[in-house]
Amino acid sequence: MKKYIYNLFMVLLATAAMISCTDDEGTEPGNDTNPNIVLYQYKASRPNNPDNDIVLRFAANSKTTEAYYLVEKTADKDAHINSMGKDAYMDYVVSNGIKVNDISGASNADVIVTDLYGEYTITAVAVGKDSKASAETTFSGLSWTDVVTGTYYFFNAEKLGISPSSPTVLQVCTTDANLYRFKDVFGAGYHLKINLIDYKGSDEGGEYQFFRVPVTDTPYVYGNYGTVNVRDIGYFQNNDAFVTEGGYESGMYSNYNCFIYVQYYVSAGNLGYDYDEFIAD
Repeated sequence: MKKYIYNLFMVLLATAAMISCTDDEGTEPGNDTNPNIVLYQYKASRPNNPDNDIVLRFAANSKTTEAYYLVEKTADKDAHINSMGKDAYMDYVVSNGIKVNDISGASNADVIVTDLYGEYTITAVAVGKDSKASAETTFSGLSWTDVVTGTYYFFNAEKLGISPSSPTVLQVCTTDANLYRFKDVFGAGYHLKINLIDYKGSDEGGEYQFFRVPVTDTPYVYGNYGTVNVRDIGYFQNNDAFVTEGGYESGMYSNYNCFIYVQYYVSAGNLGYDYDEFIAD
């Protein structure tokens, strides 16, 4: 009986070990059976344009011998999938895409893709000995239409050591009617975006619509404290009510004149907050 129990125990132990090995395949380093790739997307930093450029990171496993990627308009990619199927589309990416340098075995590689305007899908394909695998990510590149020219006035120009005003163009995003920007208002490539929200007010200038000012970097440097950034008071206080109820709102009139209540700051702290202003021509 003892011998029988011992033999049964050894059989169960061997079975458990086999199951454990099977579960670990593809999850533990060196146990992958097929190629695989993971695609990450990051915001492009300057001097790139985050509106239309992105950073892609390709992460391949040990069974990947090479990898390719293809950047296509999302509508074109969907049409290809519908016409040829997913497997054939992976072959299409390999044949028509760009090979990712520095991918071989378990490895990572970063690529910057620029000048994307509209809806795009980026597809990556990992190639192994006998099979392929794919991953994808999407990106919406912003396009803009001019609304009106005008002049932007900075409340703390003296502290920043800049001109008190800047000629600019108010533009609206072609894919989002609530998204505007003051083009190049801080310098070439440095725009100030504003997002209209569903709040309205009125004063002696007439009715206006509230908007938010997200965190925005500028080319300005303040002393030894580094880059100057700007944002509205709601983002400053991490509380939307400061903008919608607290009297620190920013607004756009029907003639596109704007008052913009913002804070200028560096990593070390506050540089002041008050009204900037845009006057349309």
